[in-house]
Order: sequence, then structure tokens, then C-alpha cells
Amino acid sequence: MSVGFARLRRAKAPALWAAVIIVAGLVWLLADFVADDSPSDSGDLYGRIDAYVQDQLDGSRIPGAAIAIVEHGATIHAAGFRDDGRGGSLTADTPFWIGSNTKSITALAVMQLVEQGLVDLDEPVQRYLPDFRVADREASSSITVRHLLNQTSGISRISGLKAVAAGEDQSMRDTVADMADLKLHRPVGESFQYSNLNSVVLGVLVEEVAGESWGTYVETNILDPLGMAHTFTDQDLARAEGLTETYRSFFGFPLEADAEHLDALVASGYVYSTADDMARYLAMYLNGGELEGERLLSSAGIEEMLSPATGTRTFPLQSRSFTASYGAGWFVGPFGVADDARWHQGSLPHFTAWMVLLPDTDQGVVVLLNQGNQFEIAGANATWSRIPQGVVALLRGEEPPTGIGAARFFIIFTALALAVVVAQIWTLVRLMGHSPLDSHSSFLRASLPLVWELVLAGLALVVYPAITGGLGWVATFAFLPDLTVTVVVIAGLALTTGVVRAIRLAQQRRADVSSATDTSPA
Repeated sequence: MSVGFARLRRAKAPALWAAVIIVAGLVWLLADFVADDSPSDSGDLYGRIDAYVQDQLDGSRIPGAAIAIVEHGATIHAAGFRDDGRGGSLTADTPFWIGSNTKSITALAVMQLVEQGLVDLDEPVQRYLPDFRVADREASSSITVRHLLNQTSGISRISGLKAVAAGEDQSMRDTVADMADLKLHRPVGESFQYSNLNSVVLGVLVEEVAGESWGTYVETNILDPLGMAHTFTDQDLARAEGLTETYRSFFGFPLEADAEHLDALVASGYVYSTADDMARYLAMYLNGGELEGERLLSSAGIEEMLSPATGTRTFPLQSRSFTASYGAGWFVGPFGVADDARWHQGSLPHFTAWMVLLPDTDQGVVVLLNQGNQFEIAGANATWSRIPQGVVALLRGEEPPTGIGAARFFIIFTALALAVVVAQIWTLVRLMGHSPLDSHSSFLRASLPLVWELVLAGLALVVYPAITGGLGWVATFAFLPDLTVTVVVIAGLALTTGVVRAIRLAQQRRADVSSATDTSPA
């Protein structure tokens, strides 16, 4: 009986260890929940907004942020939160990455050329870029400037992401030349398909028509007239002016990221700006194309940029559901409690940036975060979209959205992952220690764990890169480091356990056959 009890204790050990880890995680979670303070509901409106933003940053361990609020064409509130990673305080004048919000800047540049009579939106791109090609020659000649502006060229989202993941040290013109072998995902003009490459082609078009670099054109015709003195198309200049450090999320903790600037995609997502400067940018849109006597585009041109040009679709973005169509560099549709908004977002694993226009109240919101989070499972990165929606809600006198932050989520996630890892290691150690396999079970039953250990775990390693964006293992480690490490460790342990188990089963099978032969009658 004592031997049987010892075996029972050994059999239950991994379950006990797993239970200890889970309970410890839940206790930590409860302590974190009790210690967490809700944002203050007292004070003036902007005090409540700042308290809400600070609470959300704390709940997800986001190192820093800056916000700005525009009303009736002027900035009425701007604030920075926490530090820039170098010991300095973040302010509304600290440069951040703005990512894909750059697309509207490129769209604005194109519309300026349209109003100068230099570009026709409905002419083929090849009229301005004769060497422009994709794999389909007929499609190459039918893609118009408008298709690129409205993201209806047929170029896929994944093609644009692959360009980011590749990180090529080349010019935008080289990137466009590389598209000669690109296969379209949809027929030209059929439907909306968001892709970074659309804006890259537009950037090269601006260069060709204007006769100068995209960066020079943007600085001269957009940034300087708007007084955006702390906005840069060159990362070195942005760093010299105090560009914030950026961070990746790793199991709920920020890790400093060494992110590179890609000239190959600059017109699509590599501008650096401040909350104050972006507020001026939004004010120009709210004023119908003008700011402080400087007119950048006619009111009709602004209206065209902000009008829906595609069908409406519903899609997830940072753990929240959005329903919108697309204009020229702007999404058109509800934003949180606001039924009518124009908005855009830019994000990579190391930052997130939002800009929102609220036409019915003549307001705009800018939110810049120096940490990104691409973990879309169970609301792990919901804070990154919750902050701008919360600011909009408070501006409208509504309750802001709340929910679990990344810090709490990863307490649970890490506890569960560690429980699985401990159980898997325990099983592997017992097998390698030559603990006897259950002699009372049939060979088939004893082989059942191999379904998980070899088949499912192996399949997970093969399929995982495809279901997380199709960009390959290097990109999955960059975009989803915590989930990727978890999958690799658990699947790797399972495969190792499966191989050891298969060897042990084969040895036992041979031993059983040999024993049966030895005991058979002569």
C-alpha cells in the first residue's frame, strides 16, 4: 500500500505544482486588483481625462504617452505622462512615432497636386510613373491614383506588412520597383484592402510630379505652413529633438526596442511628431483646410479626403471592433460613443498612435503611446485602443470604457503557461528517468499522449506563423514575442516528450514481444 501511495503522489505532483502556480497567480492578480485605484471622477473635465489616461497607463505598464485635444480649431488641452526612457519627462512637445497616420499626410500631398492641376485622381498611375508594374500587366495599367488613395488597388495587407518585416535598406523607388512580381489579392477597384504599399507608390508619385523628395515636399508644403516645427521625416533629426524611446510588450512588461527607420516605407508610416503638432494638423482639417491664415487645401478637397469612398466593413483592431469605410488616408465611421468620426491609427510592436476627428462637435483627439502591443487574444492589448475611446467618451460626458489591463492579463496568462510548462517538464523528467509505463494499459491507450506531443505540437509549430500574419518566424518573434516564446517552449517540450515516449513505448513493445516468445511452449 505504501508503494501505491507513493506512486499516487508522484502521479499527482505535476498537477499539484500547476495548481500552486495558478493559485499564486490568482492571489497576485487579486492583490493587484485591490491595490489599483479607479480614475478620479472629481475635478474639471481635463483633470478627469488626465486621471483616466494615467490609470490606463498604470494598468498596462505603458512607459509613456502624450495627448492633445482640439476644439473649434485650437488646442484646448495637451499633456504628457511619465518619462521618455532617458530620465526626462514626456510632454506634448516630445516627438513620438506616428506610424500609419503618415498615410493621410501623403494623401494630403497628392490632393494638393490635384488642386494644382498636376495630378488627375482617375488617371492610371503609369501616366506619372511609367515604370510602375505589378505581376499582372493589365492590372498594372488599370490601377489609378484614386485606387491607391482609397486602398482599393487590390494590393494586399500582407504584402505591405512583409515590406515592414523585411526592413530593406533602400529607397521608396526601390520598393516600388520590387513590386513588379507582386500578385494582387483582389481585382483592381473591387474592394477595400489596406496596404502600406499603396502609400509608398503615392509617395514616389509625389516625388516624380513635384520634382523633389517626398520628405522635402512634405516639409515645405505641409509641415512648415502648419507650424509643425517638431515633426520630422528623418529619424536622426527627431532624435536630436528628443524622440522618445520606444518599448515592446513582453509578458506585460515593457522592453526597450531598438526600432529602425525605413526610408523604403517613409510615405506610409515613418514620420515622427508631437501631440501639439498633431493637434495643429487636426485643427487644419476641422477648419476646412486652413490654419491661422495658411490654406493647405480647399474645403472641397478636405471634404473629399474625409468622405467614405469604399464599402463599410467590420474589423478588429487592438482587441476592439470597428465598423468603418475608408476615404483618403482616413477611416470613416463610429469611434467609441461617437457615431460619426474620422480617425486613423498607427502601430508597430514598439508604439501606437491615434488621431480622431469629431465633426459634429468640432473636436479632435491625439493619443501617442511609446509602447506597442500586438497581442490580440482575450483583450490583452485593449488598453491601447481603450485610451483614445475613453478620452472621446469623457469629452462627450459619457463614462469611459474600462477593462482588464495588460499587467493583470499577463499574470493569468503567465501562470497558466507556467503550469503547462511545469507539467510537461515533470512528464519528460519521469520518462527520461525510466519510470515504468503503465503496464495495465493497452499499447494504444499508452500511445494516446503522442497525439498531443507529436502530432498537435508539431502542427502548431508549422501552422503558427501562418495564423499570426503569415510573415514567418522572425516577424512573429518581433510582433508577438510573448505568445511566440510560449508556443515554442510548450510545443518544443511536448515534441521532446513525445520522442522520448515513442522510444520508451518501442522499447517496451520489443520487451513484451521478447517476453511472450520466451514464455511460449516449446
